[in-house]
Amino acid sequence: MSFLVTARKWRPQKFEEVVGQDGVSRTLQNAIKAGRIAHSYIFAGPRGIGKTTTARLLAKAINCSKGPTPDPCGQCVPCKEIPDGRCMDVLEIDGASNRGVGEIRNLRDNIHFNPASCRKKIYIIDEVHMLTIEAFNALLKTLEEPPAHALFIFATTEINRVPATILSRCQRFDFRRLATAEISGHLRHIADQEGLKATDEAIGLIARRADGAMRDAQSLLDQMATFSPEGITAEEVRTALGIVPEELYFKVSDLVKDNRTQDVFTIVEDFDTRGLSPGELLRGLCDHFLNLMKAAEPSGVEYIEAPDEVRNQYRQEAPKFKQNDLLRILAILQEAFSEIRRHPQPRLKLELTLLRLASLERTASIEELIDSLQGNKPPQPPGGGDEPKVTTPDKSRSSTPPEPPPEPVSTRIKEPPTTETLPLDMAVIKSRWSSVVERICAGNVPLVSQLKLGMPRKLEDDILTVGFGLDFHDMQIERLQKVAASGNLDDGIKQVFASPLRIRFERLSKAEMEEVAKSVEDEDPLETELIRCLGAKRIA
Repeated sequence: MSFLVTARKWRPQKFEEVVGQDGVSRTLQNAIKAGRIAHSYIFAGPRGIGKTTTARLLAKAINCSKGPTPDPCGQCVPCKEIPDGRCMDVLEIDGASNRGVGEIRNLRDNIHFNPASCRKKIYIIDEVHMLTIEAFNALLKTLEEPPAHALFIFATTEINRVPATILSRCQRFDFRRLATAEISGHLRHIADQEGLKATDEAIGLIARRADGAMRDAQSLLDQMATFSPEGITAEEVRTALGIVPEELYFKVSDLVKDNRTQDVFTIVEDFDTRGLSPGELLRGLCDHFLNLMKAAEPSGVEYIEAPDEVRNQYRQEAPKFKQNDLLRILAILQEAFSEIRRHPQPRLKLELTLLRLASLERTASIEELIDSLQGNKPPQPPGGGDEPKVTTPDKSRSSTPPEPPPEPVSTRIKEPPTTETLPLDMAVIKSRWSSVVERICAGNVPLVSQLKLGMPRKLEDDILTVGFGLDFHDMQIERLQKVAASGNLDDGIKQVFASPLRIRFERLSKAEMEEVAKSVEDEDPLETELIRCLGAKRIA
C-alpha cells in the first residue's frame, strides 16, 4: 500500500476541521445558509494555512447533492470526486503554469458551457498573482458578469500583485498565520491518532519551525517520524532540523552583556561545527533578544513561545539588559539579517555583527547621568559590573607638591564638520554604498532600506545603474524609478558627489548578482581609500 503524506491524509473535509480560520469558515457557512453566494472569491494569505482546502470545501458545499449546504454529506458523487480532483465541473488551475492570455481565452470560451453533472461550474485558480497583466485584462469582463452557473475562487500568497480591478470584482478573505499553540494542538491530535510517540517539547519545536504554516508542520512531522521511529524527542528534532539550542543563544547574550569580544570567534566556530547557517542564526538571535524584551515586562513571559524552564531563564536574564540597549541590539540584528542573504561571505558578516554587538557600550539612565554630573556618584561602567576602585597614593611617599589646577579656558563651540564630497568613481561608490544611500535619501528610512538591497553595477556617462535581485518586484523598481525621475534625490546627490549624477534601477539575474557581489568582494580597500582621499582615478 502506497504511503500518503500527513498533509493529504489529514486534509479537512468539513469547515469545522479547518484550523485557525474560524472567521472565514463562519462567513462562508452563513453565506451558504442565506443563499448569498458571490460569483467570485479571492483567498489571500501565507502558504500552507488552508486557502486551497477552503476553496475545495466551498465547492463541495455548493455542489453537494443535498445542498447547497454548509455541512456537505461527504457521501454523494460530487463530495467524493471534488477532494480527489476528479470532478469535471470543479477545475483547479495552476496560475504559475497557465499564466498567459491564451489560457485565459480558452477558459473564457469554455465557461459558457453548462456543468456536466454538478450544480455549478467552479474554477479554482491557485497562485493567481502569477497571471500576466494581459491575462488579468482578458479575465475582467467575464469575472464581472460570469454566467449564472459559473463561480471563480482565486488563491494567492501575494495579494499585492493582484490588480485592483480584479480585487474590486471579488469578495476577499484574508487567511492568517496560525499560532504555535494551534499547530501544536493539531499535531498532538495527529500523533495520537497515528500512534506516533512524541514529547510535547518536540511537538512545540516542530510547530515553531513551521512558522505559522500547518502544511509545513505536517511535513516536518512526517520527516521526524521517519528519522526517529521509536519516539520523537526535542534533542532529535534539533539534530534533524538544525535548530539552534536555546543555551547557545543565551551564551551570545552573555557575551554581549559582558563585552567579551574575544569569545566571538569561538561561538561562531561552535555554530559552524553544528552545520548551522549564519542567516538562521541571525533570525534566531532576533527572536532571542525580542524574548528578553518581553520578559522585562511583568506579564511578558506569557507571550514567549518556549518551555517553562526556558521562560524562567528569560525572566532571570531580562533584568541584566536595559530596554534601550535591547532596542539597539535588535536594530543591528535586523539590519544584518536583511543584508546577509546577498553578502558574499555570510560567516564573516555574522562575525562582524557579533563583534559589533559585543563592543556596544551600555546606555545610562537619566538619573545616573544627573547623579554623575552633580558629583554624587560615578556612572556605572559598561556591562553593569562593579564600580572601579580608585587607589589613593600614600602622602608620606609623595615628594613633589601637587600641581595647581589649570586656569579655566573659555570654551569655544566647534563648527560641525563639513560633509565631504565623493568623486564619481565606481570603486568608491561600491565600498561606501550604505553611507552613500543614507546621505542621498536624507532620512527617508523606507527608501534607505530599499536602496540598500541594491548593488551598484556600472557607471557610464554620469548614470549610475543599481541592480536588484529576483526577489525584488518590478513594481518596486518602477516606484524607485518614479522617485528618481521626480527629482527627490537631486539635493542629496549634490551634497554627496562633486559632479551631477543620475541613478537608474534594474533587476538582475542570479548570475549577474553573483558577478556584481564578486566585484565588490575583489575591491582593494587600500586602493579605494587612496581614490577617495587623493581624488585619484584608476588608469589600469
